[in-house]
Amino acid sequence: MANIQPMEPENDKQGEFEEYDRPSKSSVKRDMLALQDLGKTLCEMPYDKVKRAPIGERLLIEIAEFHKCKSFGAKKRQMQFIGKLMRDEEHEEVQAWVNGETVEQKLKVLHLHAAEQWRDRLIEEPGLLATFIESYPAAARENLNPIIRQAVQERVAKKAPRNFRQLFQIIYRLIEEKAEQDADGGES
Repeated sequence: MANIQPMEPENDKQGEFEEYDRPSKSSVKRDMLALQDLGKTLCEMPYDKVKRAPIGERLLIEIAEFHKCKSFGAKKRQMQFIGKLMRDEEHEEVQAWVNGETVEQKLKVLHLHAAEQWRDRLIEEPGLLATFIESYPAAARENLNPIIRQAVQERVAKKAPRNFRQLFQIIYRLIEEKAEQDADGGES
């Protein structure tokens, strides 16, 4: 009887998949679309804020050009070009900056709403001033009683809301100061 030996494969890697050392087309496209979205976010922000962003001069100029575009097609082309320029930027740093800006904006809006609510509550019920001072101790140094009283009188007499606005500005400032103190106290 003859010895029959199994045939050995010519390639030892037979049955194994070769690994690619480059990303797939789909992942490259996802990355490019993400950069375009980041560029779009920058374009939607006020230009004065974008000037403070950690981006290059060329990208800043092109964002200014985007704001000058009138037609939809021109804006779309400009947006794609901005996305292309974003490849040369430190997009992680830019994304972190954008996220920080949006958090700051949201906090500012929350503080504005809180100030409006406190102002309205104090005008409706001036006795809540003690509660407000408990929440915001810096309010004790402000002379809010006469301002609240005059704001109520303005509302009843349907006069211009000068004290109404002044009360809001003081409350908003106090809320902002407390938020800064809380943030500084939390970091230490």
